[in-house]
Amino acid sequence: MGMFFGFTSLIALFVFIILALISLVKKNGKAKKNFVIAGICAVIFIVAVSTSGAGDTTQTASTDDKAVKKEASKKDTKEEKAKKAEAKAKDEAKQKAAAEQKAKEEAKAKAEAKQKAKAAAEAKKKAEAAAKAKAAAAAKRKADALKMSGTGDTATKQFELEPGFVVFQAKHSGSENFIVKLLDENGNDVDLLVNAIGSYQGKRLVAIPDGGKYMLNVKANGPWTIQGSQEIPKKEKGTISGSGDDVRFVQMDSGARTFTLSHSGSENFIVKINDSVLLANEIGNYHGSTVENIPEDSVYAIGIQANGPWKINIK
Repeated sequence: MGMFFGFTSLIALFVFIILALISLVKKNGKAKKNFVIAGICAVIFIVAVSTSGAGDTTQTASTDDKAVKKEASKKDTKEEKAKKAEAKAKDEAKQKAAAEQKAKEEAKAKAEAKQKAKAAAEAKKKAEAAAKAKAAAAAKRKADALKMSGTGDTATKQFELEPGFVVFQAKHSGSENFIVKLLDENGNDVDLLVNAIGSYQGKRLVAIPDGGKYMLNVKANGPWTIQGSQEIPKKEKGTISGSGDDVRFVQMDSGARTFTLSHSGSENFIVKINDSVLLANEIGNYHGSTVENIPEDSVYAIGIQANGPWKINIK
């Protein structure tokens, strides 16, 4: 707006100066008036130019201020971005450090657990080995306690037997009677184990109703050895065979089972299951079969008395 008034007053200034000069030439008395108007126009022009300059200056100042503010805003934005980036980097570094620490702790815990498991396994292994050694030592002590020997007639020391069964393996080197009886601690007869003449080697099964102390009464005219055992040896199934007195442990399923038996000898052939169920009681050669009900799936002891080869098939 200032520029418009300034431009208009400048044109008027030139116009009235020209009119004033013309009036001087013509001498019509208007020269003074035109000079006064020209002066007014000059004043107006100066004021308009000054106002316009001030406005431009203000506008420039305003523009500069906006630019400064814009630059400041840009600067603030950059600083904020830089701060955010720095904060993000710190947070990521913190998270990474925490993850590394957690990984270290987990690795340490895993290593400790592995070491603990290894120590537990070793301790278990040692305990099992110790228990096995203890059991073996106990079994050896028990076997040693049931191991007897001598020459001629002998009353053995007393020994402990648990309820269940006991297998006596006897051997005699002599020419006359070899008689072995099992007695309780009071000297009462429990069972006749062997009644043979001359050399003998065989096994006998005896059912022990009550645990306690027992002894053997041996009649012989030569060296003899007797070993007792209450442990189940190797289990068999199906067909068993042998010669002379023997004891076999057979795995049998429950139900009706057919036993086919044969014996080639001149003396007694007696076969019992668990020293109670009689399968055969014959003299001399024998071949036959019988059916027995087996109450449950288990291992059963079959005791055989014979003086020759024998065979038992179980179906």
